[in-house]
Amino acid sequence: MDLENFAKLRGLNQAYIASNSGFIDSLLNSEQGAEIRKTVFTKRLQFDTTPELYAEVENICQLLGCSKREFLELAVLHGLDKAEQVFGAAFKDATGREFGTVEGD
Repeated sequence: MDLENFAKLRGLNQAYIASNSGFIDSLLNSEQGAEIRKTVFTKRLQFDTTPELYAEVENICQLLGCSKREFLELAVLHGLDKAEQVFGAAFKDATGREFGTVEGD
């Protein structure tokens, strides 16, 4: 590994640590997890899936060293961003204007 990649790796690692994602997992998994969920007003986002997809998620989480909650949160945020981009581009292609603007603006 060269110095540039080493520096990038360290910078990304520090950014990850600063995000406190692991801290959130440890709080939610603690004895006080249920109380924390009530006071912080977290919402549960879940779905049923095939055993194969579940196994793939578990495998990638092990590979990445993250919890399923953390991985799925990142995946959902990425999916939302991508869906909004595609929707906005399709709307603009179809109408010639940005979504949310009134025709003539």
